[in-house]
Amino acid sequence: MPRPSRRRAAGLLSAAALALTACSGGSAEDTAAETAAGSATPVDGGSAAVALVEPGFLTVCSESNYPPFEMEQGGEMVGLDMDLGREIAADLGVEMKNVTLGFESIQSGAALDTGQCDVAISALSITEERRSVMDFSDPYYDNEVGLVTDGEDGVASIDAAREEQVRVGVMQGTVGETQARELGLDTVQFEDATTLFTGLSTGAVDAVLDDVTAIAEHAQDDPDFVVQETADLDDQLGVAVRKGDAAMRQAVDATLDRIEEDGTLEQIVEQWIPVQEKD
Repeated sequence: MPRPSRRRAAGLLSAAALALTACSGGSAEDTAAETAAGSATPVDGGSAAVALVEPGFLTVCSESNYPPFEMEQGGEMVGLDMDLGREIAADLGVEMKNVTLGFESIQSGAALDTGQCDVAISALSITEERRSVMDFSDPYYDNEVGLVTDGEDGVASIDAAREEQVRVGVMQGTVGETQARELGLDTVQFEDATTLFTGLSTGAVDAVLDDVTAIAEHAQDDPDFVVQETADLDDQLGVAVRKGDAAMRQAVDATLDRIEEDGTLEQIVEQWIPVQEKD
C-alpha cells in the first residue's frame, strides 16, 4: 500500500490503508547551468549554496492536475507535492513559486535543463531512464498500481485484462504506462488524470491502470469505480533536480531528513491521504 518512503524511515509511519485498495547531458547541462544561475542562496546549517532560477524563490515545476499530489483549488496549486515544495523553500529561506507544465516536459528533464524551474515535484517515480536526464533526491513516498473498472462486472484482474485484450487506459509518461506495457496490456494513452478517468466513465476504455492514490482521489467523484487488483511495484517518488546539481539535491535531502525526523512528512501525507481502515 502507498506510504511515505525515506531511506532511514523504517519505523516512521505504518502505511495508510486506502478504502479502495482492497492509488536528459553535455551542452544541455551547460546551457541550463547558465540559465539557472540567478542567485546563490546558502543552505541553512550547511556549507553548500544553491543557484536559483529566480532570486528569492524556489521555482517548482509540476503537472497541474494529479490529485492528491498537485491540483488547483480556488486559483491556487495545492497538494502533497506543493506542501513538500514549501518545506524545501522554507529551509532555503525563500518562497515557493509553482510553474505548471505538461508532464512530458517535466519527466523528460526538459523543464529543468532549460531553467524553467529549480526542482520538479510532480509525483515523479524514480526510474533508471529518468536518472539518465535528471538527478533525484532520496524517495519520499512509496507507491503501487491498481486496475480499476467502472462497476463490479468489469474485467476482474490484470491477467484477465491481458488475456482478454481489453482496452486499458494509462496516463502517458507514467510508471503505470510502463507497467502496462511490460504486462502486455492493450493500452490507450491519455494526457492527464482527468481525461483518463473520464475515459473510463464514458466507456472509452474498459479499465484504467494507475497508482492507487490517484485512483482513490478520483473515485471520490464516482462511487462506481472499483479497484479489481493492486500490484506492488518498486515505485518510489522523488524530487527531481537538474543533472549534476549536487547542491540542490543535497538541500532537498536535508529537508526530507528534517521533515522525517520532526513528523512533518507524516502530517503532510495524512492530510492529503487520510488513514482509513479497510473493510
